[in-house]
Amino acid sequence: MTRVLVIEGSGNLWGSERALIDLVRDPSSCEFAVCCPPDTPLVRELEALGVRVLPYFIAGLHKMGRWRRAQAAVGVLRACLEFRPDVVHLNHGGAYMTALPATVLLGLPITAHIRLFEEVAYLAARRPKAARLRGLVAISHAVEAEIGRHPQLSGIDVSLIYDGYSQNPPTGRAPRRRARRIVCAGRVEPMKRQDLLLEAVGLLRDEGVEVECLIAGDGDPEFVDRLKRRSAGKDAMAVDWLGFVSDMPNLLRSTDVLAFPSERETLGRVILEAWAAGAVPVVYAGSGGAAEIVLGATGGLVYDVQTPAALAAALKLALELPPPARKRMLENGQAWLGANCSQTASLEAFSRLAAQACRRA
Repeated sequence: MTRVLVIEGSGNLWGSERALIDLVRDPSSCEFAVCCPPDTPLVRELEALGVRVLPYFIAGLHKMGRWRRAQAAVGVLRACLEFRPDVVHLNHGGAYMTALPATVLLGLPITAHIRLFEEVAYLAARRPKAARLRGLVAISHAVEAEIGRHPQLSGIDVSLIYDGYSQNPPTGRAPRRRARRIVCAGRVEPMKRQDLLLEAVGLLRDEGVEVECLIAGDGDPEFVDRLKRRSAGKDAMAVDWLGFVSDMPNLLRSTDVLAFPSERETLGRVILEAWAAGAVPVVYAGSGGAAEIVLGATGGLVYDVQTPAALAAALKLALELPPPARKRMLENGQAWLGANCSQTASLEAFSRLAAQACRRA
């Protein structure tokens, strides 16, 4: 059985960390350990699953100097010496340079998930050798295409593996589904376009369409505060800022509509969670992986231009879907989820990638 040390630089429970939890929860094909920052929500989730945690990484390295980066690299080396992996896997490709010294010193191969488009350019700029970086996981065709645009990565094997999704049973009392509620979930940042959503909700209100908008997530405090002030101005909207929400499936069970106005996404795990929870996703056509899966499944609504009016029209249509149309979209989404995000199939594909990385000379 292949021993895989996963490097995770955040430790929060955003989509990529929830995908990691689903990857490592089944030890039947690989033996996993996770090196991540200490005292984080991810650590608690992993420990509850019985996954070995090596809490030697440092969060927020992209904002830190060389000394802290060197400390994180030493943390990876320590984790390798304690766990003795066959392969080091990066849950984000952006951890490549931090993991590289330990893998060179110990002669270990690296594989990596690409979960952000900017990670592709980051890796290409470092011109990794195929003898060291032996496999990349593209979590959508959009990511696969982005990798293909960088000749510096042409010698590295790329595997298309949609994130496996494990639908856990509901926790606690099931929430009452509210017909006029819209949920937007994700990190609050400019690329996610919560600002566009606020404008769209304002347009709906001006048309006399009563909606309740719940925004789940946190982010840069200055940006979040600016959006909160906008939503609480003289023309106050029915917007509730929830902050970070750990139980995303339960929140999605309380709504009919997921608003997903991101400019660009490699996949959009919350869309998978929305289908499982019975919420229809509304996504931007130019968003990459998010539009790819919604269009591929015929499991939601896609709007063509990134304007408040276009988003408002799509949200209104989603809120007013006749029950048969809504049921058909959800069934399509759930069928796509079952066909492409099987927990077993995704883990088997990843296990083959890890084993192949170890066999290559």
